[in-house]
Amino acid sequence: MGEKRAIRKTRKPHTVTSICKELHNQGIAKGDTVILHSALGQAGWVCGGDVAIIKAFQEAVTESGNLVMATQSTNVSDPAKWRNPAVPKDWWPAIYEEMPAYDPEETPTFFMGIIPETFRKMKDVKRSSHPKYSFSAWGSDAEFITEKHALNFGFGEQSPLARLYELHAKIVLFGVDHNKNTSLHLAEHRAKTFRIQQEKSPVMVRGEKIWQSYDEITSNSEDFIAIGHDYEQKIGHQPTTIAGAPTKIFEMRGLVDYVSGVISE
Repeated sequence: MGEKRAIRKTRKPHTVTSICKELHNQGIAKGDTVILHSALGQAGWVCGGDVAIIKAFQEAVTESGNLVMATQSTNVSDPAKWRNPAVPKDWWPAIYEEMPAYDPEETPTFFMGIIPETFRKMKDVKRSSHPKYSFSAWGSDAEFITEKHALNFGFGEQSPLARLYELHAKIVLFGVDHNKNTSLHLAEHRAKTFRIQQEKSPVMVRGEKIWQSYDEITSNSEDFIAIGHDYEQKIGHQPTTIAGAPTKIFEMRGLVDYVSGVISE
């Protein structure tokens, strides 16, 4: 049904060439650093699907720029904290014993969509080491963006998000809203109004799997929608479409600075 719907809403096929042109028309240029959040199901019919979307962004920014996506594996975590759904408590010992440790090459994304899952496996893409909140990057600064991703506070100052802020990244919300805008977690950290909770994930240490504990902040991404919309009104932001999908493009610094200020008030 998804492909039939995409065909019905499309006058002519979207291609790598046409999508790249649309991106350039919307200000995405050679050398840009882009963090992409996406939902392919919101687009029209794309010749080549998820791979074509990725290649269009790569062609738009070129190897002198960077393409970055959140490649989270939130299921590589403590079953005692799982909700929606929870699992029976008597399952926990088996999960602790048998869950594979995070591996940046092998561990799949979890509920992130097909575009990030495809991207993380592509040639020359580097993935960060955080077992739950990893990011993957391609381009001239891919190693700088993904290296030294701290275990504590996976969206904080020692995360790829902070490196993207330094690089004056652009945020692209392709078919999604601000509740999928990972960059706003950096704003939460900078607002310094959060509560800290402890989490744990299985990782490999000197060839042995251990359940490593780390600190994280409490968060509710659904709150980001209203804050993001307020920012759009403030700056007179005009949404667009890319490959038939409703799309929003922002300068990361302006949005993060605004949201951190609102949260801290």
